[in-house]
Amino acid sequence: MPSIEDIFSDDRRCGVGNLDPFFWASFLQAATLAAERVNAAGGILGRRAELVVADSQGKVEVARSEALRLISREKVFALVGAYLSEETVGAIGSAVEARRIIVVPVAATSEITDLVARDYRRYRYVFRVGYSIPQWAAMMAEFLRRNNVSRYAFVGAGIRWNHELAEALKGNLASSRIVPVYEAFYSPRNPAFEPVAVAAAAKSPDILILGDPGKNSMIFVKRFRETGSKVPILSVGGTLGDSRVAHTLPLSSPLYVQAAAWKGASDSATRYVDEFEKRYGYLPVGYSDTLPYDAVTVLLSAIRAAGRTDTEAVLSTLEKGSFPGVAGTYRFNASHQAVWGIGPGELRGNVIRWETDGARIVFPKR
Repeated sequence: MPSIEDIFSDDRRCGVGNLDPFFWASFLQAATLAAERVNAAGGILGRRAELVVADSQGKVEVARSEALRLISREKVFALVGAYLSEETVGAIGSAVEARRIIVVPVAATSEITDLVARDYRRYRYVFRVGYSIPQWAAMMAEFLRRNNVSRYAFVGAGIRWNHELAEALKGNLASSRIVPVYEAFYSPRNPAFEPVAVAAAAKSPDILILGDPGKNSMIFVKRFRETGSKVPILSVGGTLGDSRVAHTLPLSSPLYVQAAAWKGASDSATRYVDEFEKRYGYLPVGYSDTLPYDAVTVLLSAIRAAGRTDTEAVLSTLEKGSFPGVAGTYRFNASHQAVWGIGPGELRGNVIRWETDGARIVFPKR
């Protein structure tokens, strides 16, 4: 197996492949900031951190082939990516075949870390900094419990991880006797919003969980409010975490958004948000940008901490170490899943509420 020393000897760079769909620009923007921050602090073991980018297009076969190109032609040491769960699993196949580390920032399907648990020898190169479906469900469930919810509606896009999240949330809440009174998934390509919005409102839930992180979520919120319902909405994040979008929505009734980190949650989160806004002219959404930033940060920190340009040494460092990021300190369990949750010392995330003058953190209580 080639060492990083061999891979980087040509130009003294530390090449990291950044694999994501270019239609989600903030992923690459945040990853770029992370690499630049590391270089401003002296680089990695005397080398310059360099992102080598590829467009996965949100497609499994493209993600698989682009991951292979980054490894075989661009000679990157490791990968960060991808975005959607399906394409990420494709990229993982290319990474493990080449025995290269891949750090997953966003994709949440349980399959990713289940692969490590089932076949550690083959999939030990896979690490996820973002929350898994069970962790995501647990954090959302705690928010519902703290707000005395007893009945909820779940509306999502017809994509793999939205179905997984709905089932995980239902299972987590069963012992608390918090039950779904409505569940529906609209097509991500040809969505029929109105019948779903009307049906959800008619059930009069205590809260509506909106699982779609994409642009369709913005339209659904408008259609749901057009029914006259004042039921609070809790979004998984993504598009609805964008202040430019939030300001176009009716906010007289609560609109909550989950995020990995938000400005004001910590000094590091505030610094990151200020840096991102200064560079790109808008505020990050706290999820699909923050987690790629932390993925690059964690990977490069592990290379530095390993003190050696060797894949197995870096892998071992990731398994045993702890790595500060915007969202908190990252530690990986036996399945190479970052530990998120509601306990002390864990990565906990935030829930914010949009208001006419901006957003404020409502959970966890500070």
